[in-house]
Amino acid sequence: MRAFPMNRDTVDLLVTAACITLPAYRTVELASDIVATADRLGQLLWDENHSSVSFATGEHISAPRYEWQPVAEIIPAADDEQLLQIERCRLVFEEVSCHHDGWDDSPARSLIERLRDEVATRFAGRDLVDSPDHLGVLEYEGLSRAAESWDRKTGFRYPLAADTAA
Repeated sequence: MRAFPMNRDTVDLLVTAACITLPAYRTVELASDIVATADRLGQLLWDENHSSVSFATGEHISAPRYEWQPVAEIIPAADDEQLLQIERCRLVFEEVSCHHDGWDDSPARSLIERLRDEVATRFAGRDLVDSPDHLGVLEYEGLSRAAESWDRKTGFRYPLAADTAA
């Protein structure tokens, strides 16, 4: 069981992905409404994550106040490599945030599952391969290139750039 606080950039990535892909959040028209919705979603995710960490460690860890900083690279839509990064972050968020009693019925879980469904729709024709990290698990081809914890400094890992850097 892993439980750790997600970094702000990773939460920003998940919130930005939700705002651009999920119809319930995409229909907001005013910029101030978009920011308020994103702030609320990010705080929801961070609170849920910190509740899980608190439960797992046995000590109360409060989530900091969240203010959305959009990930401009994925606006208006994420490309396939960016979507792989979003999916990796979504999977890790779910793994480290599910350790308390409130997770099953939480709005954060619902949001994370809706993101999962959007990724599945986009990648409906993408090959599934054996995970190099998890025996017996199939994952989207290329997912293993994505980092568990995304940050703006590192950015997105494109195959050509990764191959060139190696």
